[in-house]
Amino acid sequence: MAKNANQLLLDLPLRPALGREDFFVTTANHQAVNAIDKWPDWPNPVLVLSGPSGSGKSHLGQVWRMATGAAKASPQQLNIDDLPTLMEKGALLVEDLPGPNLDETALFHLINLVREHKGFLLLTSKQPAASWKISLPDLSSRLAVAGSARLNEPDDDLLRAIIIKQFSDRQLSVTEDTVSFMLARMERSAQAACALVDKIDTLAMQQKANITKRFVSGILNA
Repeated sequence: MAKNANQLLLDLPLRPALGREDFFVTTANHQAVNAIDKWPDWPNPVLVLSGPSGSGKSHLGQVWRMATGAAKASPQQLNIDDLPTLMEKGALLVEDLPGPNLDETALFHLINLVREHKGFLLLTSKQPAASWKISLPDLSSRLAVAGSARLNEPDDDLLRAIIIKQFSDRQLSVTEDTVSFMLARMERSAQAACALVDKIDTLAMQQKANITKRFVSGILNA
């Protein structure tokens, strides 16, 4: 008889939630987790954390902010006049770089300010800094020597943990066979996993149906 998947949550290292969703550590993200955990012993005061949407950049950014007391800014908030204020806490998180209309000169001066005052700067992006279309040579040089860490697309272990956690949070019972069936046929991303569980939950409630492989198959085929 198939076991309940809620009883089979993988024995994965678990990042404390810190007010956010639990964060499971697997081969897909351990490099980035280790880089964040090494603060304040970073070999470079600037770290670029990259990865696809839903890979965990925002979570790790929040973990880092909790540890450092860092301020947070968007790329659009970077301008030369405001840099001293943004760095008042000695650490800053800038998410979703490079963003439209990035002030490259401001980012260049921000990196210099961080280095000068022995502060720390965490930059997040979907792509590594080398892929950004930067026209300012001095900024390209600064980014080229910055630290970097990559979050990859979730592997099977991470997707399985995400799916089971999503069902568990909704107090829904699902078998391991059903989870494996979903894994073999769904889009390979954390966002897709969360969206699929949400859709299954909604339709199961509407139709008063049990969550079986046949039920899930109908949703996936649709």
